[in-house]
Amino acid sequence: MAISGTTFSPVNLLSHDDDPNWKVVRMPVVGGPALATLKPGYLVKFGATRADVAGAVAADDAVLEGVIIDTPNDPAAPADTTVAVALSGSFDKNTIKYADGATPISAAGLKRLHEVGIFVDAAVPGGAFAP
Repeated sequence: MAISGTTFSPVNLLSHDDDPNWKVVRMPVVGGPALATLKPGYLVKFGATRADVAGAVAADDAVLEGVIIDTPNDPAAPADTTVAVALSGSFDKNTIKYADGATPISAAGLKRLHEVGIFVDAAVPGGAFAP
């Protein structure tokens, strides 16, 4: 099957780090902003049982847990309500947002992300990969 422009939408979430060290899980989305509005780079928080996630907004700074890196986009599986969530790693500060699209992340939010092993860095054009 060929890659289609309607199902493939790349988003550069990498920071300047040449080893982003992402730990990724796929979890269902329950509550919060609607799944259809969530995008790669949006922040999430865990549900009460830690079995699902919801989009996180500025009021959720104390419970930020991860970054969405993939959303369901398979036309053959319309019932898929899961997103891939990075629970650790380094990310480009310019592409990470709250689940309502708000930016920048507050100092309290950045502190919480750092505590859980998520580092939000200013990306350098070309980065560590440049010759």
